[in-house]
Amino acid sequence: MELGNLEETRDAFHDAKTKESQQEEGEEVTLVVNATGGPHKMSFKVGVTVAYVKLALQQQYGLPMATTQLKLNGRPLLDPLSLSDCPGISAGQEVSVEVINT
Repeated sequence: MELGNLEETRDAFHDAKTKESQQEEGEEVTLVVNATGGPHKMSFKVGVTVAYVKLALQQQYGLPMATTQLKLNGRPLLDPLSLSDCPGISAGQEVSVEVINT
């Protein structure tokens, strides 16, 4: 096997996996969160989980994942669900999410 062909195959596989991952994650939604210091806009792919959003809040604003709860229209968003699974959240929207740190 030639080295050039191996590199081409590896690059093609990487490109295919990247495209597949992007399709799984879907389009973006903008969450307006009331984290420390007022509302902040954060964009996420609709395929990411609520837990991923909480991790991003922890990294950006220091809110501990374990004690942070997200609510949409008074209803809690559950960690294992993807954003697309949460009623009221869909791609292309801007959605206000309440952040509660217990």
